[in-house]
Amino acid sequence: MNILITSAGRRVKLVQYFKEELQKIGGKLIAIDCDSTAPALLFADYAETVPVITHPDYIQTVKYLCKKYQVHALLSLIDPELSILANHKSEFAKENIKVIVSKKELVDICLDKYHTFKFLRKHGIPVVPTYVKKDDILADIDNQKLLFPLIMKPRYGSASIGIAKIQSIEELDTLWLEDDQQVIQPFISGDEFGMDGYVDLVSLEVTNIFCKRKIKMRAGETDKSVSILDDELTQLMRKVISLLKPIGPIDIDCFKTDKGYLLSEINPRFGGGYPHAHEMGQNFVKNILHNLTGKPNEVMVANYDEGAVMIKFDDVMVLPSIGVKLECIK
Repeated sequence: MNILITSAGRRVKLVQYFKEELQKIGGKLIAIDCDSTAPALLFADYAETVPVITHPDYIQTVKYLCKKYQVHALLSLIDPELSILANHKSEFAKENIKVIVSKKELVDICLDKYHTFKFLRKHGIPVVPTYVKKDDILADIDNQKLLFPLIMKPRYGSASIGIAKIQSIEELDTLWLEDDQQVIQPFISGDEFGMDGYVDLVSLEVTNIFCKRKIKMRAGETDKSVSILDDELTQLMRKVISLLKPIGPIDIDCFKTDKGYLLSEINPRFGGGYPHAHEMGQNFVKNILHNLTGKPNEVMVANYDEGAVMIKFDDVMVLPSIGVKLECIK
């Protein structure tokens, strides 16, 4: 069994987890990225540099590599690509290649922060208030439903790129663009939490939920976290999953305030903080490989120790200069 990870980027640890599990069954891990210097490529069994995901030849390139390496299943690690793969899921299925991505409607909800807000609010899930219309923002500032500071984010962004803290009406006027591509949210000062879940590809049941309190963040990813056992968080995640009906790994972020938990983001993929769950025995990688044999996984919800701290740290590699391309293939 061979697995292909697209847009592998910096996710070295996840590539290593797949490689370790695949070695046990004689499989190989193939990683691809548009940047030949993407660190994760260096840790795969095989690596390829491909065009950017928006290139017209991208899907055909992925199909070619699937055939070249006899790939059984593939998955992406970045949000913008999920919708692209969901669109072509049936094409890969005709070649007996499983694309591990949720349905397109769900992916589109999660990619759009305002759509996420509307969906969760409609179903009674506590969620961080999110605005896309300046008139609505100003109206709620006037009636004191919305207080400074505010957080401005790209509506479809990820990895905390393009986020700005707004302290005044003047700053809002300066930074706001009437292009429907931004959202405004209140600044939440409460503790941030993350939940990693796995929805079985065979039984479609929730088999894993891991909760953690985030201690430190960097570039939108969890840098330090501590494992917690919280039935309220677990039940909240179960409710969200039952509404969205995702498959495979899912990552949900929220804040704890004096009014309770408020959901802030949903990523229907492996989250950046997944290694904490994995190291605590919540092995979604093994689950995927087991599911691909047609067998369901056992339920491991909240089956881990509380209080274990995950820390990330940097490492360095020096690459030969010959043949290295520093930019994505257009």
